[in-house]
Amino acid sequence: MNIAICDDDRVIIEQIEEFLQIIHDKSLEYEVFFCAEELQKYITENNVNFDVFILDIEMKEMSGIDFAKKLREKNVDSLIIFMTSHSQYVFDVFETVTFDFIQKPLTFEKIKNTLEKTKNYLEIKRRSFVFSYKKNNYNIAFSDICYLEKDGRKAWIYTIDDKKYQCNMTLKEIGSQLDDEMFGMLNKSLIVNLSKIEGIIGENVILQDHRMLYVSRDYRKEIKKKHLNYLRGQV
Repeated sequence: MNIAICDDDRVIIEQIEEFLQIIHDKSLEYEVFFCAEELQKYITENNVNFDVFILDIEMKEMSGIDFAKKLREKNVDSLIIFMTSHSQYVFDVFETVTFDFIQKPLTFEKIKNTLEKTKNYLEIKRRSFVFSYKKNNYNIAFSDICYLEKDGRKAWIYTIDDKKYQCNMTLKEIGSQLDDEMFGMLNKSLIVNLSKIEGIIGENVILQDHRMLYVSRDYRKEIKKKHLNYLRGQV
């Protein structure tokens, strides 16, 4: 898990680094930055990305929220975690599809629990949907799936690159592979990837690529609840 930590308070940076040394997880790699501009420059010049961004909201020049909005224009997959000492920002951060929110002052337990939740989520996200069709085997990462549609005996898997794959599986077989924390039912024939939802308006679920899917009345309340939990990083 590759992490970018950005805060203009050096004491906070040193505190987080101390916590990371105590955790001593070799799978965690991190870089520290003391302003959002420095982080933006590093990403641009080195053409790199991070799995996770831990951002202070109230930085002097570019705020963490402003940086996250720019990041989301090109990067919809990285997880964003905000830090702040002011709870009034808790709802503003969800505009940028936020994974989690850490209230200052920081403690070892807060950082440890957040990183554990983040690591568990990324492990789930990197899992794949496996199926066979016409003697060919397929393995599609969960993060690449937009939605799945059951049509009679057929099932279709629609991906982020505008491809679709066919398989002959029942909804029960499909559901047994998908993680309930990442996928939700829209109606009796549609399953959507929660991370690909831009918004839910009335009977329509709008995806990030602007495709629209129908959500029936029976499933509307549950999918809104699951999507909100996903945005809040509580899945």
